[in-house]
Amino acid sequence: MADVVQYKLERMLNELDDLERRGLFNRREIAEIVKQRRKFEYRLKRPSPLKEDFVAYIDYEKRLDELRLLRKKAMLKQSGGKSKNWKKSVSDSAGTARIVDIYRLATTRFKGDIQL
Repeated sequence: MADVVQYKLERMLNELDDLERRGLFNRREIAEIVKQRRKFEYRLKRPSPLKEDFVAYIDYEKRLDELRLLRKKAMLKQSGGKSKNWKKSVSDSAGTARIVDIYRLATTRFKGDIQL
């Protein structure tokens, strides 16, 4: 179980590096994101995860993506929108892809009886 969680966290490395490189999150905030994601991933990998585990993870990722978008808009406004740093990158779509993946896992796990 720990190997699977570690593998998933390692796959997030490009996204997290991009967030730091762009200045949207500092190193301490990224460490907290990793800590929270690790906690959620372990919850989903336990023998019988609850629907609430999936919903809590989805809510966390939605709020994180909203925060990322707010910070990006603020930085674009500050720079006048002319920075090359703000072209589409991996961190722009990774949050949405993760949310979709968690939904997919939840619907697979609970088949027809889930209402999120």
